Amino acid sequence: MRGFRRGWAWLAPGLGAALLLAGCDTPRIKLPPEARYKPSNVFSKGLSMDPEVKRVAILPMTTLQPTEAFQAGVDSLQPLLHAELEKAKRFEMIVVTPEQLQNWTGQRVWRADEQLPPDFFDRIREETGCQGVFFDQLTRYQPYQPVAVGWKMTLVFNKEHQIYWAADELFDAGDEAVANSARSYESDHIVTQSPLPDPNAILSSPSRFGQYTLHALLTTLPKR
Repeated sequence: MRGFRRGWAWLAPGLGAALLLAGCDTPRIKLPPEARYKPSNVFSKGLSMDPEVKRVAILPMTTLQPTEAFQAGVDSLQPLLHAELEKAKRFEMIVVTPEQLQNWTGQRVWRADEQLPPDFFDRIREETGCQGVFFDQLTRYQPYQPVAVGWKMTLVFNKEHQIYWAADELFDAGDEAVANSARSYESDHIVTQSPLPDPNAILSSPSRFGQYTLHALLTTLPKR
């Protein structure tokens, strides 16, 4: 494990020193069994979601660097993150805007590896009524082939500021197992209007590939 095997240094000290296209009649491509990629750099406190956590505040997406390329990734993938979280049905989402976060905490965005204000979680809970906070950071965004998308995500319970789930993964379409999993995801979940679907189309589409990465990560969230 890249991040977690090296320890929890990237986590903040304050945390504990659908874009589906129409075309229902379009044929799908059935893929033979091959090597598949499974996210492994994931921490989960339990197999099931704590019953107390019913609503979670989804913070604005942050990036590894403040570049135009990363901002393009945020613009493309942030709506997909919200859509995939909705599909996962682990909790009710309350999306926090940068303007709201600025008003409540003094900053438009926060990363999980920053020193958070002492009253950060209390303020979020007071303003949203949420029992948890979801941090999401885009750590890699390569829209040209081979497409690559990296994520750091953390789910924190407001109660005792407890980390309940976290992931730090890089998905590289140049990796055979990742490419196989992305193609399989497209075959099962994405319908196109093309009479002859291209099984490799997802490997050249940053948004579709990003959707696959989000699905792959968020399915590791504790079950409800």
